[in-house]
Amino acid sequence: MLLGHRLKQRFGLARLLGVNDRGQEDFSAPTVHACRYEGSTKRLVTSDGTDATSEAMLFTKVKVEPGDALWLPGDTPGDLNTRRRPLRITPCTDIRGGTDHYEVYV
Repeated sequence: MLLGHRLKQRFGLARLLGVNDRGQEDFSAPTVHACRYEGSTKRLVTSDGTDATSEAMLFTKVKVEPGDALWLPGDTPGDLNTRRRPLRITPCTDIRGGTDHYEVYV
């Protein structure tokens, strides 16, 4: 991994398990993973085609899905007041063509 030695921070991740007939989302218990966190404001187009403003980017080896819940370094995983959603997830490849890491905009 190109960034392995730089993944010194931690973020929380709860997987979206499903949505019931009332639109209520069900998530897995939050888990903590290594990342590199960079705070920077950037305008981007989300996966559904809408414009959004990203406040930070996470570099991580963990695959993140669009519906998942995230907690940035310093936030308490599971706290609904600080939960965020990924705006865009970009897989980055290594020199062999395999997935090296993910860039997650939040």
